[in-house]
Parts: sequence; C-alpha cells; structure tokens
Amino acid sequence: MKVITILGSPRRKGNSSSIARVFSEKAQSLGAEVFTYHLNTMGFRGCQGCMACKETLEHCVLRDDLTEVLDAIHGADVLVMASPVYYHNVSGQFKTFLDRTFSFLKPNFFGRPDPCRLPPGKKALLIFSQGQGEDAYQYLTEQYAFFMKAYGMEPPRFIRAVGLSESSTAEDRQAFAEEAQALAQEWCEGETGR
Repeated sequence: MKVITILGSPRRKGNSSSIARVFSEKAQSLGAEVFTYHLNTMGFRGCQGCMACKETLEHCVLRDDLTEVLDAIHGADVLVMASPVYYHNVSGQFKTFLDRTFSFLKPNFFGRPDPCRLPPGKKALLIFSQGQGEDAYQYLTEQYAFFMKAYGMEPPRFIRAVGLSESSTAEDRQAFAEEAQALAQEWCEGETGR
C-alpha cells in the first residue's frame, strides 16, 4: 500500500500534522510505503486558471514543488490530507494545493461519466483541527467530500479534531490520534487481506 500524506499546517508539530503523522507511522509499521509532504516548506504557485490542463495537457502546466506531489497522488492507494481550520476554512497552503488538483479533472468533466484522470477507488482521510467545538465548520466535510467524489475516491473519512489550540499537547490529541491509528490498521489490514 502506498500512502501520500499532505501536511497543510505551517506548524510541523501542530495538531493536524501530529494526528496525520500518527496515521502514517502506524501504516508504515504495518508495511505501507509512506511519503509525506509539508506544504509550508515547498515552493509552489496557485492555479493560474490557464485551462492548459483541459485544452492541451493532461497535467498541470506549472512545474514546481507540487509537480512531484500531484504525480505521486496518481500512484497512491491512500491520500491523507491534514489542515488546521484558519479563518473559517483550511490553511492557505492547503487551499493552494487543492486548487492545483483541478488538473486531475478531464475536459468537460461535469458532463462525462469518467471525469477524473486519477485511477478510481483511492481511499482518502481528511484531518481538520480547530479551536472551536463540533458544531463549528461542519460544512468543510461536505465541501471536501464533494472534491474526493469528483476524483473517483471512495467516500472519504474525516477526523475533526475539535477544541484544540496551538498549545494543545499530545494528551489533548490522544482520542484523535487513536482514531487515526485505528483507521490505518483497518485500511492496511484490509489491503493485506485481499
């Protein structure tokens, strides 16, 4: 199993990054091949709206640090994406990455039965950490489930790590980390059981 982990927090040891790391470490311990990308350390630009990926190319026209990430996602079995919720949405780094995944979609994607260039059936886990409680920002799960469906992925799983702040400790994140570990075990064991 190949796992691609995208860390959208500017903090390497922040809440969302730490929970994603728990998933990745557990998956790796069970034999998965894991590749992790910390977006804040990478050099990349946002989508240029040029439509080259729909008119002349089958990939994003930009060549920068995200090129490797977008290519790696094609061959992944599992995509883990983690971001804190800043100002009512994902981090700017994560949103810029997601905008570039527009290149996964084929021309006229709304009107065709095979809208995406990715192989279908990938698993996706999205980890969102936030200071506010469970009732805040629920719309993010619906919004990002829409993208994963468009990309032909299985219905995504979400870990909403609520009530955390920049001073949260591993103990504060424990329940969310355990959820991540259990999911890594479920998916890795499911892969080996095929």
